[in-house]
Amino acid sequence: MQMTSRFVALVALGAAMTLAACGGSTDLTSASATPASGNDAVFTSSGRGPGGPASPTPGTGSCTQGCDGAGQGPGAGNGPGPGDGLCGNACTGPVGPDPADIAAVLGLALQEEYGAQNLYLSVLEDYPAAVPFATIVESETRHVEALQALFTRRQMPTPASSWTPASFPPYSSLPLACAAGVLAETADAAFYTPYLSRTDLPQDVRNVFTNLQAASLESHLPAFERCN
Repeated sequence: MQMTSRFVALVALGAAMTLAACGGSTDLTSASATPASGNDAVFTSSGRGPGGPASPTPGTGSCTQGCDGAGQGPGAGNGPGPGDGLCGNACTGPVGPDPADIAAVLGLALQEEYGAQNLYLSVLEDYPAAVPFATIVESETRHVEALQALFTRRQMPTPASSWTPASFPPYSSLPLACAAGVLAETADAAFYTPYLSRTDLPQDVRNVFTNLQAASLESHLPAFERCN
């Protein structure tokens, strides 16, 4: 998987460069990832920042499941943020038409989000309740659920994670972990760009990808850039 391989390579490279600059070890040997069980998910969403009842979906007069988006902001919070994969009315309408490679596209996206989720879980093993990891890992769970819902809608089996927390090296300080978070969110956002340029991307997939990219760029990345 080219994109998920780039994800872990960026995180490992950034950690190595930062450790070297600080005079630390650059040994990033980690345990092999053991696939975990994938779960079919009910489509959910959560906002980042002050939440409340969302406005009705235009043209429908009502909200779909998960429209009430109260949530917490990373760190101290930065106000309203994009929903974690909420795809609105598109997620209740017809599925498709899907391009022939939709299973591969969704599989790569899911592994990308599994990677970020497990990276942040690995940090929390060494730094319990660390800001902003404790909050952002909850958002990553919503990201995973949003993508799992796209599989469920298509009656396709949901791939298990190729990542575990042991897939990532330990970080000797929280600033090093934050630097890895910056690289991870940069890679996550870049992952979605080529797919969003496609004209054959189904609307529900486009909406989820758009929101996940926005979450990385507008919320998670700035939070990791500020943390130390």
